[in-house]
Amino acid sequence: MNKEKGFSLVELMVALVIGLLLIAGVIELFVSTRQTYRVQDMKARMQEDGRYAIHHISSLLDRAGYVGCNSIPTGNRGATGRNSGGTGRSLVNNLNTANNYFWDIGGAPVLGHEADNNGGWSPALPAGINQAIAGSDVFTLRTVSNVFIEVSHFDSSLGPSAPVKIPQNNPLDDCDPATEAKPGECANIVIASDCNNSVIFQVTNDPSVDGNLQHETGIGTPGNSRVDLGLSGLSQGWLNTITTHTFFIRNGPSNYPSLYQMVLGKNPDVLIEGVEQMQVEYGVDTSNNGSVDQYVKANAVADWEQIISVRISLVMINIDPQQNDNVALGDGTYTLEGNVITPDDGRLRQVFTKTITLRNRIL
Repeated sequence: MNKEKGFSLVELMVALVIGLLLIAGVIELFVSTRQTYRVQDMKARMQEDGRYAIHHISSLLDRAGYVGCNSIPTGNRGATGRNSGGTGRSLVNNLNTANNYFWDIGGAPVLGHEADNNGGWSPALPAGINQAIAGSDVFTLRTVSNVFIEVSHFDSSLGPSAPVKIPQNNPLDDCDPATEAKPGECANIVIASDCNNSVIFQVTNDPSVDGNLQHETGIGTPGNSRVDLGLSGLSQGWLNTITTHTFFIRNGPSNYPSLYQMVLGKNPDVLIEGVEQMQVEYGVDTSNNGSVDQYVKANAVADWEQIISVRISLVMINIDPQQNDNVALGDGTYTLEGNVITPDDGRLRQVFTKTITLRNRIL
């Protein structure tokens, strides 16, 4: 009778050990690959968000300080943004409380607030900017849209209420401030220029009806301080919408630090989640030659009209609640404004920095 042969106990034990070693190697490879994928995926997300935020702010800064086709170089500006260089060109702001932080479009194109060590900012924040995270700068810019609308007709001989005529099919908001549900909800604030003179005013009717822009007083927010635009005519002129954008960091709806954007002092909206900090430096042209003499923080700026460049740094942080622990695969050290920072929470961070020249201040 033939005896059946099989594996001995020793052979089975050896096979099991070899199998376990192979499985352990596969698991280790899987975990390592998964961790690498997590890190690369988070880096990709942060890069996408960081680049978008920087691009958005840069595109606005490219147009900051534009006051129509008669944009006046820095050396020809007075303290109020009006011409003082004898060129005969002028800029008039017809808005109510034209020197208000959010409406002073003809003033300095950028303003900043440096975070101090006591949970505050210098200069102090204006009313309306709430819940900003301490330790992060606040930054405001005043700019125009990138859409130019041709002014087809304006004749002041028809009286101070003469409308500014633009095409009926235009990109202005089709709303009427006289019937707005909330103050400031309908705010077509524009700058009209004929390359000799510019005027800022609020449109007080629905511009989509016939393209005739009214500019009465007592309508809308902030409204106009006077009806008369102070222009003799507006031949071959152009019109742009104007606005102010304020950027600051505060916790978002998901309790993650986020970059917020406030437009014309209205309720702020989340621009990008996962922005832990924003630091801003300002290039000052003290010699008035169109070149930056030094970069300073907001609390060291003596004259905001001398700012011709802005350097912005954003610290992005991973925000996925399932992937926050020990993601940095090390100490997560990063450099911000020349300072080496080593967080102890193991989370992934990346710094995005860009320097943007205010073209309308040097051209």
